[in-house]
Amino acid sequence: MNRKDTTPGAGADTDAFPFRERKRKLDGSVREYETELVHRDGRVAIVRFVMTRGGGPPRPPVEVQPGSVSFGYFWARRPYNLYRMIDPEGKLIVHRFDAVADVKITAEGVDYRDLILDWWAFPDDTLIEEDRDELEGAIESGTITSADVARANEAARQVYSRYRHIIDEAVELERKFVRPR
Repeated sequence: MNRKDTTPGAGADTDAFPFRERKRKLDGSVREYETELVHRDGRVAIVRFVMTRGGGPPRPPVEVQPGSVSFGYFWARRPYNLYRMIDPEGKLIVHRFDAVADVKITAEGVDYRDLILDWWAFPDDTLIEEDRDELEGAIESGTITSADVARANEAARQVYSRYRHIIDEAVELERKFVRPR
């Protein structure tokens, strides 16, 4: 699946546009998104994705207006990634964390495996976990390895214990690297 919601020609902060986000699901399917590369170094890649149609990821628990922006944060050595969703007026909508494995940051994009679990962190500090039942089903059916279960649970531990710190770190990275539009 190729999603092209990012507004072409918006002017990436680097020469690498589009920068491809490639999410590999446990069932073998792949989802690809063309994004703008905001920043990349040896430990983190930050991308910008304009949601021209609104909506956002599957089943968002909040309304995401057309023109909203999602900044994605992908760390090479962490068991999660983070999306900061901002409305067209610049107001925070929500944060979403995903449990991930095998994050690879290259000149062309970021590639990772999705480990099912997601968390929504709302501006009022409400934190909601999604898809624990799907993870349990994957364990029962044997479609997920014990190493991946351990990594997903480590992501859960880190998100539950440090989500505010992780968000603050992302905000600081955004201040440093995101150019105003």
